Amino acid sequence: SDLSIDKVGTGYSLSATAVNLAGATSATFIISAGAPWGIAPDAGDGQTATVGTAVAIAPTVKVFDANDNPVAGVAVTFAVASGGGTVSLTTPVLTDVNGIAKATVWTLGTTAGPNSLTATSGTLAGSPVTFSATGTAGAATQVAPQAGDGQTATVGTAVAVAPAVIVRDQFRNP
Repeated sequence: SDLSIDKVGTGYSLSATAVNLAGATSATFIISAGAPWGIAPDAGDGQTATVGTAVAIAPTVKVFDANDNPVAGVAVTFAVASGGGTVSLTTPVLTDVNGIAKATVWTLGTTAGPNSLTATSGTLAGSPVTFSATGTAGAATQVAPQAGDGQTATVGTAVAVAPAVIVRDQFRNP
């Protein structure tokens, strides 16, 4: 027949019966995950954080076999793809018993705007996985003239260019 078991587990046993024959039951056995087949995002995509700081949820991926069972011990490399910033660890991270690999800390770059990070594992389906985050300007630390500085005008009249200032964070983001 087409008997198959495609989910990882312990304590499985097979029982067989037939007309006019005594039934039989196997000893218990374990079904282990197959070879790694794919990689997918698990958590940490689409976040927003202040520039130069870490995102709140460290990016994680899940590695699985052809039957969607988690696969442990698979090397995954996390790397900053755009926006600057850093990720730790830069050495490959091994998936745990749940098939999860985690970038310990992803710190965004110092320029406000889009940032991205990739998680790569060989030729697995879905590799590389791309995570995105948006860096927002930090607290104001600088105020500087932007327009209208150094003008003169007659008392009671408007200056030719309206005075304006720009407020920036520590990394000069407006």
